[in-house]
Amino acid sequence: MRYSAAAMHTPLTHRLEVDRPRKLVILEIREMLGPEDAAWVGEELRAAVRSFGDAVGQHVTLYDGSAVPSLPTATIDMLRQTFDNPAVRAIWARKVAFVVKTATARMQVKRLQQVRPDFGMFDDRDAAIAWLMEP
Repeated sequence: MRYSAAAMHTPLTHRLEVDRPRKLVILEIREMLGPEDAAWVGEELRAAVRSFGDAVGQHVTLYDGSAVPSLPTATIDMLRQTFDNPAVRAIWARKVAFVVKTATARMQVKRLQQVRPDFGMFDDRDAAIAWLMEP
């Protein structure tokens, strides 16, 4: 069974989907997010991750940013701090992939990889999901 937060409400900025059988969380970014909006989206994402209960940490996460050319630098700085936070580390996904389409967005993911080098980066969503599903 798939749960989609989008079914409850359809925010313009993002779409969150939880695929329980595959232990896959997909966050699709639909427009540029400033730090404050990104923080709210992050809270929604963490709630979805925590819904896995004992399976937290066995899940995988896809951040699909293919619809936006890049994010503000302040948002990337906030995301780096979040990924480096020990409290967030406790609910880290087993694997994380980013789908991005522009050179600027790729550079931004590389900045995030400085905190967590195992992040995968792809320009194709299907390839990213295939990589996430690998053991």
